[in-house]
Amino acid sequence: MTLQNQIEIALKDACRSFVFSGYQLVTETPKGVFSWEGGTTSYWPNGQEVNDETYFDLGSLTKVILTTSVLARLVERKEIKLNTKLKEYLSIFKGTRYQEVTLEQLLTHQSGLIAWYPFYTEQGFSILDLFLKKQNEFLPLISSSPKPTYSDLGFLLLGEVLKEKYGTLIALFEKEIVQPLQLKDLSFGPLLSKNCAATEFCGVRKKMIQGEVFDLNTAHLGNVCSHAGLFSSAKNLLPWAREWLRAVKGQSKWLSVATAKEFTTIRAVEGSEGSSSMGSWARGWDTKSKAFSSAGRFFSGASFGHLGYPGTSVWIDPEKSGIAILLTNRVHPSRLDERIKRFRPPIHDLVAKFWESHGD
Repeated sequence: MTLQNQIEIALKDACRSFVFSGYQLVTETPKGVFSWEGGTTSYWPNGQEVNDETYFDLGSLTKVILTTSVLARLVERKEIKLNTKLKEYLSIFKGTRYQEVTLEQLLTHQSGLIAWYPFYTEQGFSILDLFLKKQNEFLPLISSSPKPTYSDLGFLLLGEVLKEKYGTLIALFEKEIVQPLQLKDLSFGPLLSKNCAATEFCGVRKKMIQGEVFDLNTAHLGNVCSHAGLFSSAKNLLPWAREWLRAVKGQSKWLSVATAKEFTTIRAVEGSEGSSSMGSWARGWDTKSKAFSSAGRFFSGASFGHLGYPGTSVWIDPEKSGIAILLTNRVHPSRLDERIKRFRPPIHDLVAKFWESHGD
């Protein structure tokens, strides 16, 4: 049995076991592009067959596709400096607990901010008003070397910085990412007329979510956010992932190799106490941890990637010149099913073996 068939069987078996109802997997190396797609957009009677045009809710992949990628371009042009403190960009934070936090700390998840907060339960407040109102809760411990904590709040603040300096996130995204990379069919919701994979039956909204953003905070904040909200198919993400790979290898006009490596390599933030406290986070991008990585065993240590809560991921391996984009709806019909955590490493192991073998 070929490795290509093994990958297909693993994906179909996961569908039959209800790990997710549908999937797309696209990989690329210099040997070519290969893709697999299957399942249905939902388990409900109106579910459609998943094809390569089906949209998936990308979740936190938005953090690297939009926010990290935009910041990389702005940093390269020296329009933004990551060692700048928040109070310099958001004057409302002067004299608050946030004033000494730097953009670098937000981007590397070393700001000390808590991981998550249900903003959707708050009415009548702007996001910055809530940060001021709840500063003791959101930033409970002020330290020069906080323990890395993956934080949606940190990326929400990065979005506020970008909006304060440049206007809307959509316009900035179009200018810095979509247009220069000629991306197609990559957008924020709602996409009610599109073929979209369903996510969760939402207890708050009292309906199955399909074509609307899964993340309640993003929905509450207007569907366009710096931490979540984008929809796409795997094939339409490939040009963006390919350009990051080209940039790290020094082959891109969109981003220099120096900037690309700064964003994809673990960095000690000023004031940190050594790499042991840094976790696996680079600037926005995650890197391959030494044990139990979602990238599996065979991606190289130079790999960088990111996960999305609805069941999405991207991993890029510069040493193997490989890209793997996996989109699923593992939160359908409930986020309580976390078997995707066990599925990701072995499917990436098969992908890595396939890269080594196919075309030879």
